[in-house]
Amino acid sequence: MITEKSLLMDHHYTHFITDDSNTKFTIQGLKHSPWKLILTAILSICTGGFVLLFVHWFPKVRATLTMSKCSLAYAKFVYVIATDESELDGISPVLRNDGSKYFMFQNMKYSWDGSGFNLINGLESMKFSDFHELSGGLHGDTVESNKLRYGPNIIFVPVPSYLKLFILELLKPFYIFQICAVILWMCDEYEAYATAIIVISFGSIIITIYQQRKQSRKIRIMAAASTEVTVKRDGVNMKVDSSELVPGDVLLIPREGMMLPCDGVLVSGMAIVNECALTGESIPATKAAIPYISKLTFHNGEFDTQKVSEDHFFDPNVHKKHTLFSGTNVIQGKPSVEENIVAIVTRTGFSTFKGSLIRYILCPKPTKFEFESDARRFIIMLSSFAACGFAYTFYISLKLGGSVSKTFRLSLDLITVVVPPALPAALTIGVLYAIQRLMKSKIFCIDPQRVNYCGRVQHICFDKTGTLTEDGLSVLGVIPIGTGNKLTEIVEDSLLLGGNNILIAMSTCHELAIINDELVGDPLDIEMFKFTGWELIENDEDSFVPSVVRPKKVIDNEFCFSNPEALLEVPEVEVGIIRTFPFSSNHQRMSVIVKNLDEDNLKVYCKGSPEMISSLSRPETIPESFHSKLESYTKEGYRVIAFGWKKLDPSITWHNAQVLARSKVESDLNFLGFLVMENHLKDDTTECIAKLVDAKTRVSMVTGDNILTAITVAKKCGIVPGFYLKHDVIVVKRVGEAFTFQIDFNDDSIVRLEGNFSAGGIIEAIRQVTSNPYVLAVAEKDFNIISDGYTDLYELLLLHGKVFARMTPGKKQKLVEDLQKLDLTVAMCGDGANDCGALKSANVGVSLSEAEASIAAPFTSLTPSISCMVELLRQGRAALVTASVTFRYMAMYSMIQFISTLLHYNIGSNLTDHQFLYIDMFVISSVAATLGRAHPSKNLAPIIPKANLIDLKVFLLLTLHVILTFGFQGSI
Repeated sequence: MITEKSLLMDHHYTHFITDDSNTKFTIQGLKHSPWKLILTAILSICTGGFVLLFVHWFPKVRATLTMSKCSLAYAKFVYVIATDESELDGISPVLRNDGSKYFMFQNMKYSWDGSGFNLINGLESMKFSDFHELSGGLHGDTVESNKLRYGPNIIFVPVPSYLKLFILELLKPFYIFQICAVILWMCDEYEAYATAIIVISFGSIIITIYQQRKQSRKIRIMAAASTEVTVKRDGVNMKVDSSELVPGDVLLIPREGMMLPCDGVLVSGMAIVNECALTGESIPATKAAIPYISKLTFHNGEFDTQKVSEDHFFDPNVHKKHTLFSGTNVIQGKPSVEENIVAIVTRTGFSTFKGSLIRYILCPKPTKFEFESDARRFIIMLSSFAACGFAYTFYISLKLGGSVSKTFRLSLDLITVVVPPALPAALTIGVLYAIQRLMKSKIFCIDPQRVNYCGRVQHICFDKTGTLTEDGLSVLGVIPIGTGNKLTEIVEDSLLLGGNNILIAMSTCHELAIINDELVGDPLDIEMFKFTGWELIENDEDSFVPSVVRPKKVIDNEFCFSNPEALLEVPEVEVGIIRTFPFSSNHQRMSVIVKNLDEDNLKVYCKGSPEMISSLSRPETIPESFHSKLESYTKEGYRVIAFGWKKLDPSITWHNAQVLARSKVESDLNFLGFLVMENHLKDDTTECIAKLVDAKTRVSMVTGDNILTAITVAKKCGIVPGFYLKHDVIVVKRVGEAFTFQIDFNDDSIVRLEGNFSAGGIIEAIRQVTSNPYVLAVAEKDFNIISDGYTDLYELLLLHGKVFARMTPGKKQKLVEDLQKLDLTVAMCGDGANDCGALKSANVGVSLSEAEASIAAPFTSLTPSISCMVELLRQGRAALVTASVTFRYMAMYSMIQFISTLLHYNIGSNLTDHQFLYIDMFVISSVAATLGRAHPSKNLAPIIPKANLIDLKVFLLLTLHVILTFGFQGSI
């Protein structure tokens, strides 16, 4: 029999848990201790309730004073503390419901499994095949058990009453200090001064709680989503309220679309989704069902197909193209033949993507800023002065014959003089004014604590497309395969391509849709499709071919008037798109299965990065000039996309095509050629980069594009210095067991490094390449290798890297986090879609989005320009400097008043009520408020403001001023 004593001797005191953002927490079992509760009650009475305040403020104090450790199996409470530097902590009660035991922390549920608590986050460790097996619907008893396990599908945001908010605000340390000070001043007959402080504090509390409640209401409206949905349960379609959805439910999505109340994975059909409200991405995303592979068997002279799902574990971060997110809007659905658009619910409530963003607002991760830490240390130092003054005052007052009660009051008065009650409010004035000025520049902030971080930004990572360059791309031309398997010269008009396969590839290999008679989708796909001169026709939902493309009738093309024979080359074909494998950043490609309606064979067309299409194509179809032609255009900054194709076996039918594995489809391709597109820099990009570089701010580009294209754009916009002092771009690449270093892929400059991967060996290899100043560039494949096992090279790459190419969203986030580990304050500026992880991880994340509701980053700029980064740094530096100056000014004034009061006490006198009122209200506070209104400099200076308040210079100046003040006042 297992007893509590045996469990206590085991490791059951503590346990580790992980939340959905992979933050690790330690949890400790607790239960109330009767003797500790009695002792705490006695101490609270003796201290006038101050012990209870510390219990309220600090969870660790509450755990220490009122509870004792116990096994998690018997715990009534759990103490949760983050293992990272944030040291976030809290105490949660252990709840029980129908035999289950769990606790809630930051709106996430952790359930007891017999050995520890684990996060309940929806359907986990599910394979694609598991989801298809659920498509028949849940049974009633499973629905009820899932309701108990996962809870209701509600993102509940409480809106506290004004009374509750008032009490909570009043119990904050700052106001408790003011309450004590006001009582003391009233006892000392400083009624006017005390009344003024009461009025100001009360007004401040009213404004604060009004803003808090207003913000809570906004968040509740943002989170609220209750609608009627259709689900399949026990094999029957039924309508239920969205709050009753549970993970595993089969959600049926109508063709006309709907607002999604949960996260889910598509198992049948396609959906066009507007994710603008969550990611800030204004372009609708196309979602496809999770894929199948085929198991072909030959029987009685015919092929038969057995449906077998691909053996992949589903990950919503990896398989976003198959994932529907709560809070997004399905604009249009495309069912499969004789089937509904079917999704399996994977997450509900706060576990959804929308829920995680709401939690990000409700429970922001604590930030440790040097300024705030120094401010606390400085207040402690001032308090030590107050303690000395307290003792001195007590001695002088008793010596002059004062009563003990009066002596005690005078001594306490001195503490309120040294640590001014208005100090916290004075420090926030600069931030509030900075936020107001940012709003005028259409930059919105949901985390005011981040404003001061803007003043300390040392490194900025920029996405390329849509951030540094324009969103839209224009087609320069096509380079198809010609006779003799050779690449031709660039073709600038699609009519000259005739019936070339590359024209069909461009017409079909996309994820476009027609909504309200308009073509919607990725801007690249739209420009590519427009270049072909073809038209897209979407068929009825019961058609075997959802979409058909065909050439338009050409009557107004200027090229045709000067070249009428080109009309004869326009192919009269119709091509049906049978199946689409959507684009994925991880795959770096997309593909389609199509059928020429006049032919029997199915064909595959694939589009992607040249490196990826080359690796998927048969070697004999790759032309000799592949690399030279690719390099010639990428070096000029053009975006190059490659195409490949192949015929499928004649025996593969439409039904077979629906279950073919992607890996089988995208293999043994025939290389078709290149599509060359122009992506121009935004008008102000170069100017803004120059301002940031002149301000000694490091900048780098983090993009999913080709490394040569990225290098060229980086040179054009100034990320790679070249105006005053030219820098060489050293490309780092892994080749076999060695690393190579070469200038812009120039084979004449290549140097191999084998064996000696120390810092000295690496720098020596680079110096063999060039003696000029240099920056580094790397593609994701080599970035992964370097970051995993080559510490010295990776640190050098982080310090000197300017171009990071072919980076997936996860690697962008890793780069930002690793830069922070070098004690750099890092900003990330991106479009808010693929950059969500990096935007959240950065000290300052800025989403360039037209969606005002975007909550993917602490800052959102409604102006899609990196000029917002210049403005943020200006306002952040102004806020940081004014806060620093205000703090020092308030500290100086406190010390001056401290000395004045001591000298008055020494002669048995003190300042009058109205003198205190005049000094604090009209002299000190007015100056402090004026300092906070200081506007930023028009130009960014090359000096980053210091965040530390305590350094030798400041300490010496304050000490000297105190000595001079004491000397002058004491001599009068």
